[in-house]
Amino acid sequence: MHVLAHLIFQKSMRKKNKNLKKVVFVCSLIALAAGYFFWFKPKYNQATAIKASTTNAIEVSVVTAKKDKVQLYLELPGRVESHKISNVRPQINGVIKKIKFVEGSFVKQGQQLYQIDPIVYLEALKSANSNLKALKAKRDRYKNLLAQDAVSKQDFDDISASYAEAKSQAELAKKNFEYTKVMAPISGYIGKSNFTEGSLVTANQEVVLTTITQLDPIYVDMAQPTKDMMRLRNQKELVVTLITEDPTYSNTGKLKFSEMFADESTDSVRLRSIFSNQDQKLIPGMFVTGKIHLQTFDAVTVPQRSTTRGPDGSLTIWIIDKENTAKPRKIKADEVVGDSWIVNEGLEDGEIVVYEGFQKLAEGAKVNPTPFIKQEMKQ
Repeated sequence: MHVLAHLIFQKSMRKKNKNLKKVVFVCSLIALAAGYFFWFKPKYNQATAIKASTTNAIEVSVVTAKKDKVQLYLELPGRVESHKISNVRPQINGVIKKIKFVEGSFVKQGQQLYQIDPIVYLEALKSANSNLKALKAKRDRYKNLLAQDAVSKQDFDDISASYAEAKSQAELAKKNFEYTKVMAPISGYIGKSNFTEGSLVTANQEVVLTTITQLDPIYVDMAQPTKDMMRLRNQKELVVTLITEDPTYSNTGKLKFSEMFADESTDSVRLRSIFSNQDQKLIPGMFVTGKIHLQTFDAVTVPQRSTTRGPDGSLTIWIIDKENTAKPRKIKADEVVGDSWIVNEGLEDGEIVVYEGFQKLAEGAKVNPTPFIKQEMKQ
C-alpha cells in the first residue's frame, strides 16, 4: 500500500513540474513581447519617422554666401593716339637741295632732315658780319674820342645804335643760315616727304614737309558715358589693360587723366591712359577696348544662377535656415563680378543659398541640402 501511494505521489509531482515549466515558458514569451513593445518599438518608430522625414524633404544643392574682396572693371571703346606729333615745316624760303632721311625710319631729335639751298643765306650772313665788324670798330673809336671830348655824346649814341642794329641783323642772318638745315624737332618715326629735291618751299607754309610721330610712350583715349563718371571718383593709380586683335598683347598702362567737360554730341567724357609701346604693337588710329581695373572692395556675392528675376525686375533667392526650411528672399544687386551678383541688400555673410533645385520649392518646404561642388560651378 505504501509503495502504491509513493508511486502516485511521484507521478503527481512530475505532472506539476511539467505544468510549471509551461507556465515559465509562457511568462518568458510574454516578457519578451512586452520588452519589444516598450523598448524596440519606440526606436523603430523614431527611425521610421526620421526616414520618412528625409524621404519627404526636397533635395537641393546649396552654396554659402561669403564676403570677399571683389574688383570691378570698366570696358570702354578706345582709340590709340600719338604721345607727340610734330609737323615739320620750313622756316625760310628756298629750294630743297637734299633729303637726308629714309621715309618710315626712326629719326632722333636734332637729326638733319632736309638741306635748303644755303648760298643766298650764306652771302647774307657774310655781309651782315662784315657790316657788324666795321660798326664795332667805329663804335670803339668813338668811345675813345668821347673820353677825350673829341666827339659829342650824340655822335657816340648814334654809332652805338647802328652797331646794335647791325648785331641784330647778323644774328638774324646766322639764324636764317642755320634754318637751311631742317632738323628733327622730336625723336620718332618719320612719314613720307611731301616735297622732293628741287622743290621750292616757303617759310611756315601750310603744307608740311613731313610728319614725325612719337610712338613710345603712347596714349589710348577712351569715351565714358557721363552717367558712369561716379565710378571713378576717388579712384587713383588705376591700371588699364587693352583688348586688341592681337591675343598676345599684354602690356598694362595707367589712367592719366579724365576731362572735366562732357562732349555734348555724345554725352561722354574722354579718359586718357598711357602705355609703354617699345614693341610698337600699338599704332595711332587703332581701335581697341580699354579695360579699367577699379580698386577692390569687400562685398557679399551670390551666383547669378541661384537667382530668379520677377516681372518687376527684382531678384529673388532661396535661403535655408537651421531647421532646413526654405524661404524666398528679395535682394538688391546691380553689378556683376564673374558669374556672381554683388549683393547690396538682402544677404549676409555665411547664409546658405539654394543653388540648384529652387524651382521645386515653396515657402516653408523642408529640404535636404547638399553643398554644391565648385568644379561643377566652373563648367
